[in-house]
Amino acid sequence: MKQDPNSNFYLHGSLPLLFLKTAAPIVLVMLASGIHTLVDAWFLGRFVGAQALTAVTLMFPFFMLMVALSTLVSNGYASVVARLLGAGRMGEAQSTYLGASLVALLIALTLIMTFLLVGTDMVQWLARGDAVLGNLGYSYIAPMIFGSFLMMTIGVNVDSLRCEGRMGFMTLVTLIGTLMNIPFNYLLIVEMDMGVPGSAYGTLLAQSCSLIAILIYRALGQSSLGFRPANGHPILKHWKEFLALGLPFSLSYVGVSLIAFLVLYDLQVWAPENYEQSAAAYGIVTRLMTFSYMPILGLSLAFQAILGNNFGAGDIARSRKSFHLALMIAFAYCALLQIVYQGIPDHLAAIFVDDTAIIAETARILPIMTFLFVLFGPQNMATTYFQAVGDAGRALALSVSRMYLLALPLIFGLPYLIGEPGIWIANPVTEILMMVVTTIVFISYWRKNRMAAAAAI
Repeated sequence: MKQDPNSNFYLHGSLPLLFLKTAAPIVLVMLASGIHTLVDAWFLGRFVGAQALTAVTLMFPFFMLMVALSTLVSNGYASVVARLLGAGRMGEAQSTYLGASLVALLIALTLIMTFLLVGTDMVQWLARGDAVLGNLGYSYIAPMIFGSFLMMTIGVNVDSLRCEGRMGFMTLVTLIGTLMNIPFNYLLIVEMDMGVPGSAYGTLLAQSCSLIAILIYRALGQSSLGFRPANGHPILKHWKEFLALGLPFSLSYVGVSLIAFLVLYDLQVWAPENYEQSAAAYGIVTRLMTFSYMPILGLSLAFQAILGNNFGAGDIARSRKSFHLALMIAFAYCALLQIVYQGIPDHLAAIFVDDTAIIAETARILPIMTFLFVLFGPQNMATTYFQAVGDAGRALALSVSRMYLLALPLIFGLPYLIGEPGIWIANPVTEILMMVVTTIVFISYWRKNRMAAAAAI
């Protein structure tokens, strides 16, 4: 079944307005997610205690694993289904949606079974044998993993709505899951005095509300993609492709977790006398960078949907223009933030703490880490470009290069050359080297396309 190209709004009209219409809701959702993270931590620290907040923080590797697995399915699937929708292949898109949902559930089941086998031992290892911290941590992460099918399924459905162009409803259901978490946390943690488990159950209840809304929306026929497989299109036809395309983003989330662990390890080795202040300052910088990254992520997701639909429709000129526009927007945004981070780091730190030592440490670290932040956004768009056009190899090469071939080795190795400052200098050095890698990858891509075009003549 073919879709009329005129009914696909991604293929027509002003690109700047299309970017605004597509990216704005996603950015709003991303920022709301960041706010939820802060509020969740505030509830735990204020009403349960610092030890509870510490225990939940120790479970960060588990949580990032869940996010990585969810992204593995949903982001790669989004690239596939966007191109199918752009080409008007609705039956195949329908079956692909069902296949992605099935794979997401199977991955969640695998995660649950693995946790049942080794979860308790891993939690105690992360808690370094502290029974109280271990029990608190387990009481948080166990419900989250047993309910991980919610996160996995919602990820597939939200990306489906984005690629279908249902931005309004996508924003609504995501905000439901994010903002409903706040009253649920208040009810369970404060009013019902459930402590750490209340935080996990609050999240799961909020996610359940989102999933129920999505299922009702699809059951009422408001979406292009429903629950019935299309004849002649196996539901698992594309599962290898969307897992391969989702791998770059999945590895990025794993890399973020490893980088945070390595930075804290380096601080204990290279600056033990100032560890508490440096760790606190790094926490502030991490929060700032997380919020900074949210609009970039929103832009990249919007760009993926726009480029995927136009590339799938065969409109190369419009695809190229969308890439240029994404690069310019990302560059301008990151340049503005770099000016702010270089100019008023102490004022930004003072928003979070009133400890002068931590403020001074943040003011020292932040300008170093963000010295070449202006390069980060365009490089992110480059990775998204390859994912959107279905070039999993190059997308993976860029993603793996940043995290695993550059950032992690530099954070580990530079302190051996220049001491503690090397921990922070690793960030701008990574940006410089990534620009070189990105240029090389694009040159190889353009050469390949020119050779293919010449051979076709």
